[in-house]
Amino acid sequence: MFIVCIDAAKTGLLKLTWAGESDTEEVVFEVALGEYVQQFVQEFKAAKAVAVNEGQVTAGATHAWISNYINKQPISIVATPEMTPVENYFRQLNNVQNIDAPENLMDTYMARSAFEYNPQTLKSVKEEWIAKQLEIKKSEFTEPRTLTLLCGSWNVNGRTPKENLAPWLIPNEHPELPDVYAVGFQELDLSAEAFVFNESNREAMWCAMIEDCINLDKVYTKVKSKQLVGMLLCVYVKTVHIPHIRNVQAVVTGTGIMGMMGNKGGVAIRFRLFDTDLCFVNSHLASDSGRCDRRNQDYQEVVKRTLFTMPNGPPFTIFDHDLVFWVGDLNYRIPLPDSEVKSLVKARDYQKLLKYDELTVERNAKHVFVGFEEGPIDFYPTYKFDVGTDTFDSSEKQRTPAWCDRVLWKGAGVKQRTYTGHMVFRTSDHKPVSSLVDFAVQVVQPKRFAEVRQQIVREMDKMENECRPDAVISTNLAKFPDVKFMTRYTQSIVIENSGQVILQFRFIPKLDEKKFCKPWLRINPPVGMIVPGEKATVELMLMVDATTAASLNTGEERLEDILILHLENGKDYFVSITGNFLRTCFCTPLVTLVNTLRPVRDLTQPAAASSSSDRRTKSQPPQPNLIDFGESASTPAAPTSKPEEPKKLHIPKELWRMVDFLFTYGLDEDNLFATSGNEQSMELIRECLDTGLPFETMPDAVHSISECLIRFLEALPDPVIPFVHYQRCLDSNSNYTLCKQVLTQLPSEHYNLFVYLMAFLREVLSHAVTNGLSAEKLGAYLFSTEWETSTDVGD
Repeated sequence: MFIVCIDAAKTGLLKLTWAGESDTEEVVFEVALGEYVQQFVQEFKAAKAVAVNEGQVTAGATHAWISNYINKQPISIVATPEMTPVENYFRQLNNVQNIDAPENLMDTYMARSAFEYNPQTLKSVKEEWIAKQLEIKKSEFTEPRTLTLLCGSWNVNGRTPKENLAPWLIPNEHPELPDVYAVGFQELDLSAEAFVFNESNREAMWCAMIEDCINLDKVYTKVKSKQLVGMLLCVYVKTVHIPHIRNVQAVVTGTGIMGMMGNKGGVAIRFRLFDTDLCFVNSHLASDSGRCDRRNQDYQEVVKRTLFTMPNGPPFTIFDHDLVFWVGDLNYRIPLPDSEVKSLVKARDYQKLLKYDELTVERNAKHVFVGFEEGPIDFYPTYKFDVGTDTFDSSEKQRTPAWCDRVLWKGAGVKQRTYTGHMVFRTSDHKPVSSLVDFAVQVVQPKRFAEVRQQIVREMDKMENECRPDAVISTNLAKFPDVKFMTRYTQSIVIENSGQVILQFRFIPKLDEKKFCKPWLRINPPVGMIVPGEKATVELMLMVDATTAASLNTGEERLEDILILHLENGKDYFVSITGNFLRTCFCTPLVTLVNTLRPVRDLTQPAAASSSSDRRTKSQPPQPNLIDFGESASTPAAPTSKPEEPKKLHIPKELWRMVDFLFTYGLDEDNLFATSGNEQSMELIRECLDTGLPFETMPDAVHSISECLIRFLEALPDPVIPFVHYQRCLDSNSNYTLCKQVLTQLPSEHYNLFVYLMAFLREVLSHAVTNGLSAEKLGAYLFSTEWETSTDVGD
């Protein structure tokens, strides 16, 4: 069972313990408090069910593999990348730097807290500007060098082949071994352990197989390998090049269940080789025919959320590298009849087939892989075969052959030698592919580099000594009208250096504050340098999410802030930020929603708490924050009349609308509640809920509304079962009578909503044959924070 508690020794962490049959068998996890805790627990329990189904353990027994983790240090899901000061751009060129760097586990740049004032940050600005000038003049102190790279990809279908990998990894037609190997696997490990820990002994086993094949004479060194569930990416470089590698990082991005889990997604490894930034990506995109749009969405998510942490600066994206090599089971299909495809394959008329290949079509339409290149395909489709044969799928589904497994690249100076599939391998239902290419890296000439850098420093010093900095900013007021919940808004401020010297700017906090902007605002970049006559654009990005909406809904906070833009050795500029937040039903207490007959957007916006104008004396008690329910507050009631109680709903009308829609259209929808919604559709749904407008036709309406329903419940300031009743619920979960007693003590609005949701979920389960749901999935995955498979309390 699971034991969950807040770790008092480590603020902000949740401590989860998986306990076995005896007191000595347990695995301890430390997870950052937030929305991922529930997903983590759900996937852990799902992994247990998989283990039982696959015969790894018997039902009700402790996992056999738990002994590998007993009496070891807690597995920390939280990582804080080491943020060292920015070093000289080309310092220690010939030394190995950080071959195994701390990994970036932040999903997005927006996941960071608001920038905090750090005086040390500005010390590096000059060096960063010098680095940019060196980048412009790179051709003056670098020379190109051609290296070879072999990229490989194989979906192994959870199997462990006994074959030698040499036919795949050793290019016989080119006697000289490649300088770099980048090998990607998919469906490497489908066991329960892989889903829970994102690692398994399969990684070590496959790395050993690769090394047995390519490293017989100790020619290569592994730079990095990284696994995400079934995806594994391994990068090897000839040992002679290791002294010229630095800044190695790995990032994993899950796009699977609810858009987060690692059954689909990507693994990326980046590093700097000589003076060229390389990025390798291995991805496994959505499967099945007819899901091309979902594959495109998975690709966009991997691109958007794969971020490498850079010291004292914004993160590197995939496309911030000189060269990008992308391998994987991309799962793009050929939407033609199976017989026609097989006939064209037999005739080796690949060019006609490629006209219908989804990846080719989507690339030509610039929907995905814009700017990428792929070599000519002149080999058999790599999917799908009967295991152990070269025969295309003969099962009942008769899956149509397709080139699911691909290798692409982006960047200049790449020339492909070979691109082929390897039919000799029969272990999996996929055939592996490989691509051998030549690519150019830039090599720094240290003596010439020192001369160019010294010249840049002299020019900078000369400009700096002429006069003090001065600037012209495009505006000192940024207005954000009609700001909606979970919608991103951006405005820009242009700073022009109107002086004669280099201008260094930074945003600084107000007096007695640590952060220089409110939590709903992000500033990029917060520091910078501008040479005379040039301009820099600062982006102000505003988004109200679940962490900030509640106080804006009640009027305790307003979208108002003042930014202080400071010029080093110069004056300060003040930029006012103002916005009109449109009240939302999300993050609004249940008691407010059930007492609100009209859409929340129609209510009078609450006044913010007064500051200097509010001069209450100490004897005056604080007044409650009143909310307008539609009645005028200016007309007092007659002193002799009894105040009439306002009308009250049993449940929030917004929740009723979503449930009613799902009841009408979604009960038979496959994977209800388990498939991510469409972002644009969910934005429209939130607007309809807040304004009372009817739901319009929209893509993926059922899945979008089901996700909105879950997000609505998650955003409640006090959940359906209020926090104060949590412990009693946990203590009573095995006793039906005690559970009923707890329910009867809930506030009426919470009790009504609980009963209503349970009635709806029973109706959902009555359609389990068509929607594929079960009580276990609903309980463990979606509608609870704690669920025990061994507990069965009444109906």
